[in-house]
Amino acid sequence: MVDKQLGHPHKDVVALYFHRLGGKGGGAPRMVCLLADALLARGFIVHLVTWDEPGAELFYPLSPDVKWHRLGFRVGAADKLRRAWAAAKVLRENGARVLVGFVVSGDRTVFAAAKLAATKLVAAERNAPDMYRLRGGPLDRWLSLACLHLADRIAVQFPTFIRDYPSTLRRRIEVIPNPVPAPCDHARPEQPDAAGRFTLLAVSRLDRVQKRLHKLVDAFAIVADRHPNWDLLVVGDGPDDVALRRLVADHGISRRIRLEKSIQDVSSIYLRCHLFAIPSRWEGFSNALAEALAHGLPAIGFREAPGVSELIADGQSGWLADGLDDEAKLAEALDEAMGNDAERARRAANAARSMTLYAPDVQFDRWADLIKSTRETGRWAN
Repeated sequence: MVDKQLGHPHKDVVALYFHRLGGKGGGAPRMVCLLADALLARGFIVHLVTWDEPGAELFYPLSPDVKWHRLGFRVGAADKLRRAWAAAKVLRENGARVLVGFVVSGDRTVFAAAKLAATKLVAAERNAPDMYRLRGGPLDRWLSLACLHLADRIAVQFPTFIRDYPSTLRRRIEVIPNPVPAPCDHARPEQPDAAGRFTLLAVSRLDRVQKRLHKLVDAFAIVADRHPNWDLLVVGDGPDDVALRRLVADHGISRRIRLEKSIQDVSSIYLRCHLFAIPSRWEGFSNALAEALAHGLPAIGFREAPGVSELIADGQSGWLADGLDDEAKLAEALDEAMGNDAERARRAANAARSMTLYAPDVQFDRWADLIKSTRETGRWAN
């Protein structure tokens, strides 16, 4: 059926939501922009709804054919009501049958907007469900999971995540990993650079709760003297920037550790590095980790970190340090990896092969199928 006023089929209209995209790098913002363009290429009419101010500009590229609705944000209950009505109006006026909301479990405004507009909602979870246990209190966890019962479908990134949701949610969960493009070239983790040096790389938001780059700095400091030809490069931005720089200075190894700002395309950085580290407490599907592996960088993370151990195969594509919090264990894994050129090369080849499972066209086709299924049959579609 064609809406005469809008001039396009209702069935092809989809809206994507993320709280803010203006000037913001990171895995979820990048995924929103990639998915918007991919759905556009698959025949959808795509609208993007955020709380950015009207003059905000995107960090990542986006087709001009995607309509970006920047609805603004003010603190307070009154503005939550305004935003709910404003978002609902966008959905109604543009005939959006499905709203894909990224990281919406704690944003009751988005659930209200979908209900007001009679739009079906796909909640795109971007973190392992352990996040609800590891961050915030029991009430926050209960409210977030209760809100997910209002979604028609829920998208997660690994099958192992499903079991950690309440049984009342599992029937409506779909598994769609992030897309991982195949790089044009691969790193040479066994070969030093022209100056005879090796680089350990981390690409991450700088925050102390989830990403925990301070643990990597501490672990590197433990092994730095044993590997004098290795340096650490951290690429990213975030609230822990100043504290992290202070920690580097306190260890007295500022000449061995560099902190650089985020950039859109880090492919050239992967290619010139020799080992990747991700000390996160949890992840969803880490784009930085997956891309590093795809570029042939073996990786190191914690064995008990959900979303990390799903991508790093211990002994095959990288090393998993025992536990979740022990810098000494992380240092042991670094020591082993940094000291064995041949083993880095072997695991690098496995790493690149393992990421071919996540070809972008396959994952975007799954998103298109999920949206069509939700539009047609709602929450109990399988």
